[in-house]
Amino acid sequence: MLRYAMKLAGLLAAGCLPFHAQAQTYPDKPVRLIVAYTPGGATDVIARILAAKLTASWGQQVIVENKSGASGMIGAEQVVNAKPDGYTLLLAYTPEVSINKLVYKQMRYDPLKDLQPIALVADAPLVLVSGPKLPASTYADLKRQGAQAPLVYGSPGTGGQQHLAGELLRVRSGMNLTHVPYRGTALAVADLVGGQIDIFFATAPAIIGQIGAGKLHPLFIAGPRRQDVLPSTPTAQEVGLDDFDISNWFGLFGPAGMPPALVDRISRDTAQALQSAEVKDKLQGQGLAVAYKPPQEFKAYIGAEMAKYAAIVKATGLEPQ
Repeated sequence: MLRYAMKLAGLLAAGCLPFHAQAQTYPDKPVRLIVAYTPGGATDVIARILAAKLTASWGQQVIVENKSGASGMIGAEQVVNAKPDGYTLLLAYTPEVSINKLVYKQMRYDPLKDLQPIALVADAPLVLVSGPKLPASTYADLKRQGAQAPLVYGSPGTGGQQHLAGELLRVRSGMNLTHVPYRGTALAVADLVGGQIDIFFATAPAIIGQIGAGKLHPLFIAGPRRQDVLPSTPTAQEVGLDDFDISNWFGLFGPAGMPPALVDRISRDTAQALQSAEVKDKLQGQGLAVAYKPPQEFKAYIGAEMAKYAAIVKATGLEPQ
């Protein structure tokens, strides 16, 4: 019996060796980093900053690929269906992981079962901006305009934070707001600047240039404090909207079934990249904050976020599609 137990232990240990060896030698070829949105949004910006740092530390190219559509689900599916060897990763933000399951009746993947959380990377509050079509440079101006005529707000897709933020604003303010979904933030911002829509919620990277050029006006920040890149823009609470904290978070995922040693290796390397002063400066310059969490903490955080957005979906009366 003792001999059998020793043999079994030896076989189990030997079975683990390939996973540890894989983690030690990874990567030995280029890595695909999927972004489920068009170039120009915060997710894309973070992915490219992180990819450049990991490329330098790994000695292998980390290639960012944009696979947009269906509120991030097309890109996420590419990762879900990939081999769980760490060579296809997803730089996701909240909708395709914590929100879509709440607002879509049918999904071809289960984000809680089919994606492996690797690391929380960054977060940033949403900022409400108005475009040149609307003569509103403050939230008070917006409410006056909204009392006179219906307004149109855009989002990067149905069911994401920007959509939920717009619906929450509609319910809280009493304004008549109509939603128009886009295939990504950059497309929505282009239409906002062009006057096709009136207002838009976004994180700072996608709008800071247009704000600096005077084409967009920041009305409030949907977070607990003002941002360094927009020091004169008030918070939602300052303009009279309590409990209106909606932040985008961005995290690294792989397909379910990845060896734990490989998940930990990629997570540790990501944490090291985020500790770089260069990466921190680039993110902070875009109004983003480093917010690292390792796999298990990140998984718990995702569950808490899903509970928060379930409450918002219920409060706004948003019907699953």
